[in-house]
Amino acid sequence: MFVFYDTETTGLNKTFDQILQFAAILTDENFNPIDEINVRCRILPWVIPAPAALRVTGVSAAKLASPALPSFYQMMGAVRAKFDAWSPAIFLGYNSIGFDENFLHQAFWQTLHPPYQTVTNGNARMDVLPLVRAAAALAPGAFEVPENERGQLVFKLETLAPATGYVHDNAHDALEDVRATIHVAKRVADRVPDLWRHSVRCATKARTSEALSMEAPVLMVDYFKQPNLWWGQRLDADGQRARFARVVDLGADWSRLDELGDDDLSDWALGPPRALRNIALNKAPIVFPAAAAERYWGQRPDPDQLRNSARLSVDRELRPRLLKALEAHDREWPQPEQLEDMIYQGFPSRADEALMARFHSSGWRDRAELVHQFADQRYRRLAQRLVYLDAPDMLSDAERQRIESGIARRCTADPGGKGLWRTLSAARAELDGWGGEDQALAEEITQYLDAIAHRYPPA
Repeated sequence: MFVFYDTETTGLNKTFDQILQFAAILTDENFNPIDEINVRCRILPWVIPAPAALRVTGVSAAKLASPALPSFYQMMGAVRAKFDAWSPAIFLGYNSIGFDENFLHQAFWQTLHPPYQTVTNGNARMDVLPLVRAAAALAPGAFEVPENERGQLVFKLETLAPATGYVHDNAHDALEDVRATIHVAKRVADRVPDLWRHSVRCATKARTSEALSMEAPVLMVDYFKQPNLWWGQRLDADGQRARFARVVDLGADWSRLDELGDDDLSDWALGPPRALRNIALNKAPIVFPAAAAERYWGQRPDPDQLRNSARLSVDRELRPRLLKALEAHDREWPQPEQLEDMIYQGFPSRADEALMARFHSSGWRDRAELVHQFADQRYRRLAQRLVYLDAPDMLSDAERQRIESGIARRCTADPGGKGLWRTLSAARAELDGWGGEDQALAEEITQYLDAIAHRYPPA
């Protein structure tokens, strides 16, 4: 089974924006629809939408906080129920691993659901965008990819889908984009079947790990400004236990490796061009063992690449040196300060997991009483947020005031760094210069921002 899905969001910030619309269609292996979900929700009071996102998606500012819409918590409960009913399946979108998945992780986590739904309970994931790019590289001419005026390939869904015969009149509606994604995926499966079948077989982390051999070259397909083919070989022996496979580019210049000290080796490893890479095993990288690469695409390593591969087997010091060079530059993340950034600070205890289940099955009065029973303060804060959203009267005056003061700071105070949330002033600045056909929308958004400022004034 396949689950094709898409999200429409308040903006591009994967941590501090939110999903406003989620749509998905369950299909069989032949892309025949079986079931679907299409839900929208109200905006969270601490999220200021990007005006450009509202212009693209066509969501009116008046509809953002409409009481007729489900709350964020209600929407994500409905999404989880569908995911549970549809599992196990392969989950796909268009640029989903690079974009939508991050929003899903946050949305499930912030509503006290397990965040990694698409890679647990027997599920796996793929992404149609990398498959289209791979098709362009592996089988030129087999798949219709439009070009812009500079002769560059254009992979945007709203451009690609019509070029492949799909009438895409309502782009950036989540359900319509899901249908367009299914059309494109079917086109890949029909026109480049070996790529599609191989990718489906290797969708799981375990199968990807098997394909990334330590003993022989593998053909990697990725994208940097254009589709790219390169021969690599895995260095680490961690199998599927690791998050990443450490892979060396067999086509890099290896001629001076013996002369390089540790610092110079690190410079060589991390480039540019980058000679050592971390390949995320659970993000469906497109990898072909050498035999499959030759059988499907007539691709084989050249003599220099084969010599470099053989050297990894006979030079017992080289592999550890390369691994050390890469691991020395593994990024250390600072301690998160904002609640949304704390998603990766460990999994809940069994006791807190049990409390989450009780929270979902209880009424709001009981949910409010459960808030302070969470041992992990992250889940205590998330639970209190949810009660505030749907049943604020169940909180004490002090709790409500504390949350509303926090919302006011989010809306008005300078976040003090890049990659953080959008403020009212930032949204207003984005509206500067809007006119013509955007004038009415700009006025509507301004009225919405003014209402938020009035509802949550700074202290």
